[in-house]
Amino acid sequence: MVSAAQAHPWKLVGPWYRWERAALPSSGRQSAPALQKFAGGEFIADFLAQPQRSLKFDPQVDVVSHIGLLPAGVGAGQLKDKLSALFLSQLKTENGKTREVPIKPTDVTAAILKNIYRSRLVPSTLRKLYLPLHDRHYLVVCELHCDVPGFPSVARNEVCQAGFVVRRRQRVVPAHKANQAAALAQAVRVIEAELAELQELAPLRDDLAMKRKAAIAALKQLGQFEAVLAKLEQQRAEAEATMQAFFQQAGIGVRIEGWYPRCQDGKPSKTLGRWQLAEEAAAEGALAGDEHVFPLFPLVPDPREAGHDAAGRTIYYGVVPADALQYEPDGRKRFDDVATYQIQCFVRRHKPGLAKHVGEAKYCCCERVWSAPTEPYRLAASFDSLGCANRPITIKMPDLRELAAQVAARPRGKLSPVRIIQPQQLKPKVSDTSVSGGSLEGAAICFFSIPLITIVALFVLHIFLPIVVLIFQLWFLLLLRFCIPPRIQFGGALDAKLAAQPPSMDFDADFSVAMSNLPAGDVDFDLNGQVLDAAALNARLKTHLIKRMAEDGQLPEAKIALDAFSNNALVPLNQSYEDAKNQPQDPEQAPAGSDFAAGLEYEPRREPEWVLQGGRG
Repeated sequence: MVSAAQAHPWKLVGPWYRWERAALPSSGRQSAPALQKFAGGEFIADFLAQPQRSLKFDPQVDVVSHIGLLPAGVGAGQLKDKLSALFLSQLKTENGKTREVPIKPTDVTAAILKNIYRSRLVPSTLRKLYLPLHDRHYLVVCELHCDVPGFPSVARNEVCQAGFVVRRRQRVVPAHKANQAAALAQAVRVIEAELAELQELAPLRDDLAMKRKAAIAALKQLGQFEAVLAKLEQQRAEAEATMQAFFQQAGIGVRIEGWYPRCQDGKPSKTLGRWQLAEEAAAEGALAGDEHVFPLFPLVPDPREAGHDAAGRTIYYGVVPADALQYEPDGRKRFDDVATYQIQCFVRRHKPGLAKHVGEAKYCCCERVWSAPTEPYRLAASFDSLGCANRPITIKMPDLRELAAQVAARPRGKLSPVRIIQPQQLKPKVSDTSVSGGSLEGAAICFFSIPLITIVALFVLHIFLPIVVLIFQLWFLLLLRFCIPPRIQFGGALDAKLAAQPPSMDFDADFSVAMSNLPAGDVDFDLNGQVLDAAALNARLKTHLIKRMAEDGQLPEAKIALDAFSNNALVPLNQSYEDAKNQPQDPEQAPAGSDFAAGLEYEPRREPEWVLQGGRG
């Protein structure tokens, strides 16, 4: 350790296990604080125990993706497919501005086929951080050293304060250069889209995946794959160089802004503030030191663990804020999913003889040492589908029989805790099963049960999902609904045989199954030695299902009419009854769903490549 009296220069860098060469001083001097990703609510305790053990950043999921346009490469006949029409666009230039215009199948003509593009999700290099509601958490981690030969650690007691600031990055583009800059950026994106198509880097797959794989396999067989890939890489490098040269010539740069709380009653506001440059904040009467600071905490290892990753080192960590109840005066949130941010850490060197500051220490006069900024990042939106998929949610619908029993056992109103106050009532008039009108009536207070609201809401979802899909031709929305079939135990010989048939089987036309190999004694069917064709199967299923429905619904068999149902409708209905009959009664024994933790990959553990005598560096 080096004392403060020697006044060695300090370096605040990334943790040694994230250096290019672990713990090698020459590798760590230019490193920046690291962002580490975690899952689960106990991530801080896990980090303190094993600092290296954090989740890997996925090159497809943990980056911001943009919509890249690729030549559609389709003919007029293929454009009539309703699903593909949603992803087709035409580039139009009007008044010097190029914009993307969606194309409907009915609008396609031979003249515009050459200018049609389809959209493609293309990952970029910009880091993407998910939110706590996505069950993803992030820490910024840094390490303090003396910038002298050997790169020794600084004693923790020499630090007066440690913290970090979150700053916003904004590209400043002159108005008269905006169109040209957008065109150059679009050229780069088109090439990146082609690269993603070739490398299959897009995080979301579509139905053309197998065709793309076949095309890539053909290129590899011809020995052209690497050549095509190298050509695209060269084109992207040239396009990026052209864009950067234009940015430099046009004076297009990056504006780095800090968050400065608004002054209220002589104190910084906890809710209102503004993104500003330090010079602008000072001009408005604020001090540069008034920038909002988040705390960094020392990573103190257990002294009994000699092999701990922080043993003999001065490491600090802080929780990366993904949301904050802070707003600009016009109502915009401090953090959103549009802006790009970066983090910069700092420590203050304690002056001997002065009392140490606690907390933010805004007016501390001790020397402040800054780190390099972290990699830029952007926050995910709250409704991000990839983020929401990280945190499974189970909603159990109310049991109607249980509700009926509860209603019968309680006084009216006891099960309706949701009070809705209506200054005016909008009352629909329902005739048969349709709405025939409505009326505006006076004030009322209504009480509802939460299960009632849930049942109606799910019913409305089932009604409107196909309507929305049909009206707007959004067929891909159906892929966002995934049902896990229950664990099936077949109780009858016929059920077992039907389950063995492929899903594409047409039970009305080509179904024929021999029952001679089935065990005798099937109570319902007595099929030993028989052969069922489609007509015989239909008769057996109707008889069998009428008995089941009558028993389950306490209905007379004469009231159940299944004459209009074909085999293709009766077979799934029969299997559904069999599934329900064999399901476990205890909810704890219900079939398990997908394993949401199966895809978690952790960073590999590293050992230091360079160690000082008696310690880790």
